[in-house]
Amino acid sequence: MSVFFVDEYQRQLDDRGRMVLPAKVREKLSPVVYITKSVSDNCLHLYTEEEWEKLGEKISKLPTATDKNAAAFVRMFYGRATACEIDKQGRVPIAKRLMDAVGLERDVVLVGVNTRLEIWDSSAWEKYQDSLSDTIMLDGIKEYNLNI
Repeated sequence: MSVFFVDEYQRQLDDRGRMVLPAKVREKLSPVVYITKSVSDNCLHLYTEEEWEKLGEKISKLPTATDKNAAAFVRMFYGRATACEIDKQGRVPIAKRLMDAVGLERDVVLVGVNTRLEIWDSSAWEKYQDSLSDTIMLDGIKEYNLNI
């Protein structure tokens, strides 16, 4: 059964790059999560083990032996990712190279995005939200034929 995440949570990174996960998020996670840089936005993606395995199944079907783009994608996707163990205090460590890649400072926002969580620098999250049009939800409903 898939786990779904909603809501947004204001968080702070400690001096060692760890973020305390909210209790209602933590209860949905196993002791290990996977974090990687988003391929489309300036944020990090945090995946449960179950979702990481689902992604792995899809990615393993790519023709990496015959397609250079597929091979490059796989190298970058897995090479940029890291497995993180959640400690007993509910903190998840974020690799410095990932923090630097998306400009995470002390204040961050953890955003529930269905089957994954996103980690944004607070100011980047505000700028991103300000850049969205008021009609983006309606446009998405129409474009993707959601009928909700």
